[in-house]
Amino acid sequence: MDGPAITAEPGGSPRLVFVFPGQGAQWVGMGRGLLESSPVFAGALEECAAAVEDELGWSPRRRLDSDAPLSDVSEIQPVLWAFQVALAAVWLDWGVGPDLIIGHSMGEIAAATAAGALSVRDAAAVVSRRGVLLRELGAAGAMWAVGLGEKEAEEAIGRHADLVCAGVLNSDRFTVLSGDPEAIERIVAPLRERGVFCRRVAVGYASHGPQVEPIRDGLRAALAGVRAKAPAIPLHSTVWDRPVTGPELDGAYWMENVRRPVRFAPAVRSALSGDEPVLFVEISPHPLLVSAVGDAIEAAGAAAACVPSLVRRQPEMETLLAALGAAYAAGRAPDWSRVRAAGRRVPLPAQPWQRRRFWVDPG
Repeated sequence: MDGPAITAEPGGSPRLVFVFPGQGAQWVGMGRGLLESSPVFAGALEECAAAVEDELGWSPRRRLDSDAPLSDVSEIQPVLWAFQVALAAVWLDWGVGPDLIIGHSMGEIAAATAAGALSVRDAAAVVSRRGVLLRELGAAGAMWAVGLGEKEAEEAIGRHADLVCAGVLNSDRFTVLSGDPEAIERIVAPLRERGVFCRRVAVGYASHGPQVEPIRDGLRAALAGVRAKAPAIPLHSTVWDRPVTGPELDGAYWMENVRRPVRFAPAVRSALSGDEPVLFVEISPHPLLVSAVGDAIEAAGAAAACVPSLVRRQPEMETLLAALGAAYAAGRAPDWSRVRAAGRRVPLPAQPWQRRRFWVDPG
């Protein structure tokens, strides 16, 4: 758990926020433990996988059984979307429903699905058709994570603003630059000399910057039939940095989602702006946003914490149950009958022999 621990007050309960990260959390073997131990996870994943298979001709469910790493954007994003939707379904089945949902980059597609704003079919169309167009775009641009806040990052970009932008605003400490590779190299060189953290992000294209503009017309045409509705769970857009009513999450929105900056840090600050404690739960196969949320919590001095659902190569059901325990300790009350239905029953150990004698000695 990142951030100060939250201890439940008598009768109290923290505000619960689900955060869905973008790509990068994938790992070989993810999901296999939950597919065996959680019928809810398996059922939700199968529904999502069937929708993707109708779009692309292959199944994310079968892809999870492969030992080949996910490397192509047109595979990574549909598989992660299906995984995130299924993982959120487990939390909801356990009676731990969020008061707010925030999605980060492509994670916003899963966030909109879990919130009820997009149907599984429409969400599969968004993640699949956009992934194909991004693959066809090729290796356009580069992305670099730098240890700067938004204002400092924009100052560093300076005269290169027509080629590079602050594409991902993760926290007051970290921003991701997106744009022309040579221009970014010229920006990060003096930053490195100053000792600023700078690291190239391993992606095949520069999202959230001008390099994705060529897919605009094709994507809008491909997603013309997408229809969104009012979310059943409040959803905060990291494109517009405000709550959304639902209908605006149409095909055109998902172009802006990949083109405009990810305003994750402002969304988290908004979630922390109230007086009540807040518990963030990251919905992903491995934590990517826990650190960024922790930065926001520290900066705000808030009574809040962030919990990862799963951790790479750690036993999945046990890790998820530990996260549930953290939510319970913070004051969220699960439906224990549903949790017990998902758990594995093991026999209690027998009473060990103490091997002490109590015979009466003869007189």
